[in-house]
Amino acid sequence: MTQPLRSRRAVGSLAIVASLFLAACGCAPKKGTDPGTGSAGSGSAGSGNAADCEAARANVTALYQSQSTVGNAAKNATFVADNVAMVMTDCAADPAKVAACAAAAKSVADLERDCLLPIDDEGSEGDRLTK
Repeated sequence: MTQPLRSRRAVGSLAIVASLFLAACGCAPKKGTDPGTGSAGSGSAGSGNAADCEAARANVTALYQSQSTVGNAAKNATFVADNVAMVMTDCAADPAKVAACAAAAKSVADLERDCLLPIDDEGSEGDRLTK
């Protein structure tokens, strides 16, 4: 049984649209190529040690607390703790880059865009957490 002409055209059109969508999504800009407007990263550069990361913890915690909007206090605490742990893990991996930037960040968006280590396409950044 053959497909009606209308059905074949619809499938062909859908394939073209899907191809264009995938091509557009595959060309995401590289991290750091956009000049951005954030002010994170300004301020004194830390010495790049664990003490600098601990000094940034209060600001990071405050930023994530301002973003926790769930009515459940336990979920808010988990949200904040998980995100602070994520930032502290990145800070421990590269304190010279992350600590001063995290301490100076004015918003979660600035913090995550400008300060944290980039996430790769393969998702292998999770491997460092399991080692």
